[in-house]
Amino acid sequence: MTAQTTLTDADYLALGRKYYDWFVSAEADSLVAHLSAGAQERAGGVDGVNRAIVEFLNLAGVEGEIVEEKMTRRNGRPQYWRESRYAAFTEESLVFRWVFTEAGDLDGVGMGPRSRTPAPD
Repeated sequence: MTAQTTLTDADYLALGRKYYDWFVSAEADSLVAHLSAGAQERAGGVDGVNRAIVEFLNLAGVEGEIVEEKMTRRNGRPQYWRESRYAAFTEESLVFRWVFTEAGDLDGVGMGPRSRTPAPD
């Protein structure tokens, strides 16, 4: 994506789905290629992303029912929100969130139980 590109919520939603699919398919190198410079550093590169993938999949297991999927904003920034029920985490649904730059690069991620997920704007 370029800085001049104006993305719609539909564009972000499509990117969020694609990046989520890469995440659960352990395509860390593809994800790292779409991280902002700051996010690459915070994530620890491909090794750090791989660790996050393994940790999430060990916690969650296989995704079952999608409860809600949407685009929202948090702190004014575009955010892909995917709330699902997973095979290994049965207490409640889990929310997986990508935080985007305005240009569509990944700038952060959040994963956790619905009850502990920060509310969108």
